[in-house]
Amino acid sequence: MGFLDTLKEVITNKPSNLREPKFIKEFNESNKQLKELEELLKVVSKETAKEIEQDMKLLSYGLLGEKNVAYELKNSHMPILILHNLYLKYNELTAQIDFIVISQRFILVIECKNMIGDMEITKSGDFIRYFKTTNGKVYKKEGIYSPIVQNERHVELIRDILKNEGYFKKTDFGMIQHVVTIANPKAIINSKCAKKELTEHIIKHEQLINKVKQLYDSNKDGHCFPEESMYKITDAIMKYNSTYAIDYEKKYGVSFIYNHKKNETCDKNEKPTFNKETIEVENKNIIEKSYCIEESSIYKELKEYRLGKSREEKIKPYFLYNNKELEAIIKVKPKTIDELKSIRGFGDVKCEKYGADIIEIVKSNL
Repeated sequence: MGFLDTLKEVITNKPSNLREPKFIKEFNESNKQLKELEELLKVVSKETAKEIEQDMKLLSYGLLGEKNVAYELKNSHMPILILHNLYLKYNELTAQIDFIVISQRFILVIECKNMIGDMEITKSGDFIRYFKTTNGKVYKKEGIYSPIVQNERHVELIRDILKNEGYFKKTDFGMIQHVVTIANPKAIINSKCAKKELTEHIIKHEQLINKVKQLYDSNKDGHCFPEESMYKITDAIMKYNSTYAIDYEKKYGVSFIYNHKKNETCDKNEKPTFNKETIEVENKNIIEKSYCIEESSIYKELKEYRLGKSREEKIKPYFLYNNKELEAIIKVKPKTIDELKSIRGFGDVKCEKYGADIIEIVKSNL
């Protein structure tokens, strides 16, 4: 290492001449949410336990997919900086992002999907997931929110952050790319009818290194970040990173309390404890409410609205929302779009199409 490189390393406290991948925010297999769900599972009712076990299964499946992507990036042998598992909050907007890769020639936002079942991308850009039996017979299909649209919104948020922090001009916007990786090797993606501008953003996780190298090579003559700017960009993004807190009371109808006081420092090894008495009362209330919920006017109105819209759009009623989601609406009673989005199954597209009507029905039944 030359004198100037040594001086640069001392001043910036960053290693000079990055040659290999480096995780600035590491992939961690130990997941806080999974641990909390394990503790919660010990004290809830059997009915709630089934729901939690299903969520734990999906969460574990997702973590496995992210582990595969982290492995690919770690073994890319490219001079890149990597951020994993971000929850960005900026200008009242939020984004949960699986990976951000920063290179001298591009920034890549990666959404990891380790989905169960096969996926079809239609000509109009809709995403449909198919569930099959072991014999290959389709027993269920459902529309899902486009992961590409989701990623595009993540890109917009990152652009706004970097522009605000003074690291991006309008001419740099094209340097941020995005890709969705399908981490399940058994998943089949039927995209023969989809447009190229969609399919080029969806790859299997084992194709990720080639994608990264392709992006690197395609910008040989374009704008490049100095190595020092790469680190500054990661710092700028991390400035807006925060912790995503799960509202277990809203999600499962139960609450948990940590053993320490609210403002005291938490011991890393301390496990959350759950108020069993509160849980039993709340679960009893949930059972009582669900007993007569189908007779309530709000239930009937939401069901009638769902049927009418499904006939109008010539789709299955559960494409709008299934019975579980319908009951969640009644439980949460959302009065704003943000409150509706907090309910599982209600993303931006559903909220944009049906949100105002649903909120109007809720308000009329308060």
